[in-house]
Amino acid sequence: MKIIDQSSWKRKEHFDFFSKYDEPYFGIVSEIDCTKAYQIAKSRKQSFFSYYLHKSICAVNLVEEMRCRIIGDQIIVYDQIHPATTIGRADGTFAFTFTPFDQDFNIFNNGLQSEINKVKNSSGIRLKEGDTRKDVVHYSSIPWHTFSSLTHARKFKFDETAPKITFGKMFTRDAQQLMNVAIYVHHGLVDGFHIAKHLECFQNLMDENV
Repeated sequence: MKIIDQSSWKRKEHFDFFSKYDEPYFGIVSEIDCTKAYQIAKSRKQSFFSYYLHKSICAVNLVEEMRCRIIGDQIIVYDQIHPATTIGRADGTFAFTFTPFDQDFNIFNNGLQSEINKVKNSSGIRLKEGDTRKDVVHYSSIPWHTFSSLTHARKFKFDETAPKITFGKMFTRDAQQLMNVAIYVHHGLVDGFHIAKHLECFQNLMDENV
């Protein structure tokens, strides 16, 4: 973890400009080609959700701007970011989870599956007041539908600068399996250029054979 020296930071004017907005967040929706990743996950009998979530958080950690957070009057760059994701239950409710990041998929997936089991065997939202980490990305999924836009519920008085990433339903077009992904970020920390870098990293990881 490091603290950014704002006096010499190349984004200082951008940060000062956007931080004065009542709503400094912006978001985009894009498509990820899942064709190869889905085949690999299924051939290994791995959960596709676990597989693409791991690839996504790996891509987040490759882009420094996605690891920046505002803490009080400081800007912190975390060394590592973890996924905090919603998990659904059979009764239609959901709960929040936290899974420690690990570069090794099997280690990461063991932690994620443990969290999923805890959700399935509990009720309620599983969110303790004041138990909000800053070194996370907030993930959710809408696996029943595709989408072309997305908004989030927000507390404007709450100091929250973690990106929010949402995945949609996988669909087929021209023999490709695609999935919508919505990315919502604080514009004082992240620009469209950095989202594009993240998406490029994500797509490259989804196309890997490992």
